[in-house]
Order: sequence, then C-alpha cells, then structure tokens
Amino acid sequence: MRSFYIQAKDINSLENHLTRLDLEDETKSILFLMADDDRFSEKLLIPFLKTIKKPLMGGIFPELIFDGERKKSGVLLIPLPFELRSQLFDLSEGPDEFLNQLEKIQGKSMDPLSSLFVFVDALSQNKESFMQALFNFFGMNTSYIGGGAGSLSLESMPCIINNQGVHSNSSVIGWGNKSMSLGVAHGWHSFSGVLKVTETKRNIVTSINWRPAFEVYKEVVEEHSGMNLTSDNFSELAQSYPLGIEKLDAEMVVRDPFKLCPQGLHFVDAIQEGEYVKVLHGDIESLIRGASKAKTLALSKSDENMDQDSLFCIDCISRVLFMKEFYTKELETVAKNKHVSGVLTIGEIANEGDSFLEIYNKTIVLGLW
Repeated sequence: MRSFYIQAKDINSLENHLTRLDLEDETKSILFLMADDDRFSEKLLIPFLKTIKKPLMGGIFPELIFDGERKKSGVLLIPLPFELRSQLFDLSEGPDEFLNQLEKIQGKSMDPLSSLFVFVDALSQNKESFMQALFNFFGMNTSYIGGGAGSLSLESMPCIINNQGVHSNSSVIGWGNKSMSLGVAHGWHSFSGVLKVTETKRNIVTSINWRPAFEVYKEVVEEHSGMNLTSDNFSELAQSYPLGIEKLDAEMVVRDPFKLCPQGLHFVDAIQEGEYVKVLHGDIESLIRGASKAKTLALSKSDENMDQDSLFCIDCISRVLFMKEFYTKELETVAKNKHVSGVLTIGEIANEGDSFLEIYNKTIVLGLW
C-alpha cells in the first residue's frame, strides 16, 4: 500500500500529487484523507476535486497516521490498485431510500470476495440506519472498513469528500472487487455484572436497570476506581470506563460515554434500549495488547496475494486522548516491520469475521489488501 502525505497549506503539492495519481495506470482509485487542523478550504478544494477523473473518496478526520506517525494537519493520499464503485448518500434520507439508491448504483456489486470502504459523518443521527441498510444490501461476505469523520470539537461541519466536493450529514462508500483481511480489537475488559439499558433518547442512556443511568454507572465506577465520580471529573474518569455490548463470537462493541447531561449518559454512538452491557476498564498496556491482537488477526487472515508489508489503520481518537503521550507505543507496536497509514476517527466501522457490521468506539481496526 502506497501513501503520500502533503503538509497543510501546500496546495501546489496536493494538486501535483493528485494530478499524477489521476494519470498513472497503476492507480485505479484514491482515498483522500484530510486532518481537521489547518484544513484546506472548500473554496480551494472543490474546483480541483471535480477535475479528478478516477474515483476519489474520503473525509476530514481529527488526525491522520502516516508511516507510523501521528499527523495533526495535512492530507493523506492512498492510491488503490483496484477500482472503487463509489457512491454518496444524503443521511437525511430514510432506510428505504438508502436501499433504493444502493440498488441503482451497486446492483452488480455482489462478489463475495469484495471490500467496502465506508466514511460517514460521525454526528449524523441516521448513521445507524444507514449502516443497517448497507449490511442488508451487501451481507456479511463483504469486508467493511472505515470510520466516522468530523472534528474533535463535535461541532457539525462538512466532512465527507468525493469527486464532487465536501459534504455535510453524508456518507460515501466505495465497493471494490478485491478481498481484504481485517483485524478488530480494543484491549478493554469487563469487570461489572450484566446491566440492562432500560431507557434511551437517541444517544443518551437515561436509565439502567430501571434506575437513573448516571446513578448506576457512578456506583460501579466508584467501587472499582476508589474515586468519587462527579460532573467536574466525569470527562476524565469516564475515559477509563466505557460500556461494552457483548456479541456472540466477536469482539465486544465498546461505547464511549463522553458527556454527562441532565437526562443521563451521552454516548458518541447509540446504545439500543434493551441491550445488555457491562462496564469496561483498561490501561495503557491492555490497549497496546489490543492493538497487537488486531495486527495479528489481520495478518493471520491474509493471503499471499495481499501486500503483507502494509497496514491500513482506522484508530479511535479517544484512544489517543486516553493514552496521551503513550499512544506512540501503540503506533510503534502496529508499525513494527510494517508501513502503517490511516486515520484517527470518531467511531470505527468494520465487520469482524462472519459478524454484523458495527460502529465501534475506542477500538482499532487494521486492514490489508
């Protein structure tokens, strides 16, 4: 997997790289991944994006990863040696319209040994129903990889990119007739008993076990941590205590409580009413072991026709916030003897093995093709 990093504000270098990739025979499609800080304006980007003839897709993300290092600004270009059948979706539509649009463009995208790149506006209220529509259409034989785009400020903005421009409340997908090997892991471990989510309002869990959600969560966290959980220290302490939704024969799906609000616990991604969850905990070493596991899984499921020297990394920005300066150890683990490039996302998209397509939090996804 080749990748090219262009520094922020160097629009001439970006244009030159894109023009060259658009003309070369070995490049069939292009992933365009841009960091939020010092990002190029839409006024500069859109006219040039429209000149690119090859399928181009991507988004704006909190940070990038290039050759095993974090990049807080700039653009990462990843040329793909296979063609993507790309498609943009307005996420204000409903499930039936998603399926109708998929049938029009992706009706012949049914090879079981195929892959689907998915980038979605992380703040869209309809992203769960969109993911359900994707899985209903493509099924479990397709390998899915991608993540949530947007700013770490969690303020809505245009963040999905294709040949036509930069879009808000949207998703872009790219189907490729190419198999992919994935590894999904996180390193968080459950320690609480099973808890039932008994009431939700969108991404807010209002009650657990028929009691106020924060009251139950506070009891569990305080008993384990020995600290008093308050509204003042919630953001800091809750980073160490996400919730996990258990899945049969698959990695537990992590949900990240990022904010305390009057109604309850506000999560980055929704937890469905009626789900059974556990409170999780981890430390620097357990998360690094999780990253190592993801690498081992991706490589173990690969075949001789794949590029064994490169890994495409979708890692959660909240892992960086939790690990702080120790996040470099995670990158060192993943990048040892490999070329690793990718994005730090707000939610990670993948299917693990023969399992349902999921939006994860605080998780690392590694892929190779």
